[in-house]
Amino acid sequence: MSEQFKEYIGDGIYASFDGYQIWLRTSDGIRYTNEIALEPSVFNALIDYQERLARAHAARGEPLEESQ
Repeated sequence: MSEQFKEYIGDGIYASFDGYQIWLRTSDGIRYTNEIALEPSVFNALIDYQERLARAHAARGEPLEESQ
């Protein structure tokens, strides 16, 4: 599998793209230890979830922390 745009996104998680799915992998510094492949509809559902979560927190006056 080709790993395009591979990058470290934080908390031991690497993201890459195979031309169709976004792959999330955890690493112990030596090898990948877990893998999740997000097809486009699942990735979009994750984005929707984050937006709903942000709205719910904002409605309670508790905005989600933004990364600096």
